[in-house]
Amino acid sequence: MNTKTFTGDKVPRLTKYVYPFSGIFRDAAYTLVSLFLMIYVQFTLGKEGGYQEKMLVITIIMIITRIWDGVNDPMMGSIIENARFKMGKYKPWILIGAVSNAVILALMFTVRPGGWWFVALFGVFYLLWEMTFTMNDIAYWSMLPSLSKNEKTRNQLTTYVALAASIGAFAVGGLLPTIYPGQASSAFFWAGIVIAALFLASQLLLVFTCKERAREDENEEKTSLKTMFTTIFKNKQLWVMMFVITFYYLGSALLNAFGLNYFIFAYGYQLGGANMFLFTVAYAVGTIIPQALYALIAKRFTRSQILNASFITMIVGYLIIFSYGMLHAFNVLADLNIYLLSGIGVFVFAAQGLFYMVLLVMVTNTIEYNQWTTGERKESVIFAARPFAAKMSSSLQTLIVFLILTIGGIYAITGDISQLEIDKELGTYTSAEVITLADAAIANAGNPQLVLTAILFGMTILPVLLFIVSYVLIRKKFFITEKAYARICLDIEEGNIGNHTLEELKHIA
Repeated sequence: MNTKTFTGDKVPRLTKYVYPFSGIFRDAAYTLVSLFLMIYVQFTLGKEGGYQEKMLVITIIMIITRIWDGVNDPMMGSIIENARFKMGKYKPWILIGAVSNAVILALMFTVRPGGWWFVALFGVFYLLWEMTFTMNDIAYWSMLPSLSKNEKTRNQLTTYVALAASIGAFAVGGLLPTIYPGQASSAFFWAGIVIAALFLASQLLLVFTCKERAREDENEEKTSLKTMFTTIFKNKQLWVMMFVITFYYLGSALLNAFGLNYFIFAYGYQLGGANMFLFTVAYAVGTIIPQALYALIAKRFTRSQILNASFITMIVGYLIIFSYGMLHAFNVLADLNIYLLSGIGVFVFAAQGLFYMVLLVMVTNTIEYNQWTTGERKESVIFAARPFAAKMSSSLQTLIVFLILTIGGIYAITGDISQLEIDKELGTYTSAEVITLADAAIANAGNPQLVLTAILFGMTILPVLLFIVSYVLIRKKFFITEKAYARICLDIEEGNIGNHTLEELKHIA
């Protein structure tokens, strides 16, 4: 095990690449749960005991668990700040979180009691999954800003981390929809086992090969629970970014949350999955390439310029997708051209990827701002704000998805499809028969216009409104510009810290 540390801003070569790209399978595992857990439940729950009643209880469980986990995130950050291990500050929690989470992840998709026992066990597994992933997630992300203060190096590392996350997410997001229709239970069974194993292996590679930067906070007092919340509360720029990320995460997640349902109801059960694969490829190309080039783009353009261009492109693109979908929903267009839709998606997701990269850098820079104003860095406590915002947005997402799918009459149809999948496992139907009967259930939906309109509204119009709020908050309330950040870093190098204010930052910006 590599317990050595390094000093300075030059990150060791092995750490520079293993640390970010170990995130490929980490985010593959996260995507399996965040994007497909409700799809897995939705299409395998069965009608025993009441389908919509069980979906309601599961939704409530997820909302309560995510809120609790969001509150728990800063606590985990405090624990990481206070702990002292020979292995390092972050790697012990990366390891503990990965081992325990991989076990829970595999169990979530392989243990399937019937009826309400499934709902009860789901609640236990989901709570344990959230808590164990938090250990790994906060430690992993907190390690990023600790590796270097150099803005060029940090941009490069942030690019690698985001690129790895996108590769893992898109691999799972693209392949699973093409596999599970007609064999949902068995497909998710093996997906849970394989992805959990790869996740664990990747995190073991990180722990045993990467070096951490020598701690700068050895002489700082331990962080109490009160100090932890005070640190977050006093960092006003972090507060701004917490709201920005909450709204942005919610907006971007809604497209993913509704996307597969939209393709199924627009194209059919199996063809919808196949077309979702093509759209995910467009998503991947549009997101990964700009993220991979972000360090180069950041050299030529200011964050403000990148933010403006990506914001406008996102808004226009989402509105085009909504308009195109509505023409199909009301039979003005007989068919949706998946290649045209994917082409529009490339531009939208490229803009979204750049927007997200800017947000990541902004959040990371609030750590130096904290050191500049208070004299303390508190990476883990401050970086716990990002997953906290993600959990809050995820709770809202779960509620919004449930409401829209219920109002649109989608659950009434997917309940029938889930029973077909259950019957297939019992040998009543073949996979081909499940797909044929599922397509018939979709085609015979009582109000197809309402179904498609409800989903389109949730996946495009709501995100547009949320992106606008995020953008306005950045423009009006966030002041850590490139110029301001350079001044902050210079003051830190000179030891001029702990005596600065937000008003001074505004003046510098």
